[in-house]
Amino acid sequence: MSWRRAARAARDGRGFSLPELLVSCGVLGLVMAGVAGVLATGRQVSVEGDNRAQAQQTARAAMIIEEELRLAGYGFPAAQQKILAASPTGITFWADLINASTRITANANAGDTILNVASGTGFAVGDVIYLMNSDQFWTVSVSSASATTIVVPNPGVPVALPQGVQVGRPKQIRYLWNGIDTVFKDAGTGLGFQPLATGVTGFQLTYFDTSDVAIPVASLGASLNLIRRVVVTLTAQSAGTDEVRSFTLTSSVRPRNL
Repeated sequence: MSWRRAARAARDGRGFSLPELLVSCGVLGLVMAGVAGVLATGRQVSVEGDNRAQAQQTARAAMIIEEELRLAGYGFPAAQQKILAASPTGITFWADLINASTRITANANAGDTILNVASGTGFAVGDVIYLMNSDQFWTVSVSSASATTIVVPNPGVPVALPQGVQVGRPKQIRYLWNGIDTVFKDAGTGLGFQPLATGVTGFQLTYFDTSDVAIPVASLGASLNLIRRVVVTLTAQSAGTDEVRSFTLTSSVRPRNL
């Protein structure tokens, strides 16, 4: 094509007509609406997934409570009351949650201040420990502890203790739901109640006796020594107000030492 013909073709170009522009804009609008819908759906799915995961993670606090309730009474004298209080929204019990309890590896004389033990790990200054020999027990405090010894203050242990005596280091453990959104735990370390899980919209403890019959709430105070199984039901809700999700977890536990 000569340059004259090319120039004439350029002068004759008319561009797009108004109907063509309107059709193009309409098609573009449809495409953009589809893209926006996909993005909105993707965001909704993502938020729903995050909120569901958040609620499930919070609800797993019920599994923590289950694991620790399983240890109720561990490291504590067999004949003593292991569950001190129980209600639908809280429980108090004795337990050695860190498995610090051990045994004496050599005979101890009355008045001895050093106990040879299988393991002194987990014992700290000021701990009250229980020396348990069958149905008998004595309490002393800890002055210091090493890998294989526990030192107690004068006047030492109150009686002669044979090898094999169990040394318990339980703490008084408490769980409590505030009835709004938080389950608290007191680990018995002197720090008091600390939040265990937030976003908890429902929490219930149900107790069963030696015949696996549910204990009425009104009878709990007089039936603490009959508790053999606890069902923990916890409902958690995701934070915020967008695509809120909730999750309920129910767990049943039979404490080994009740």
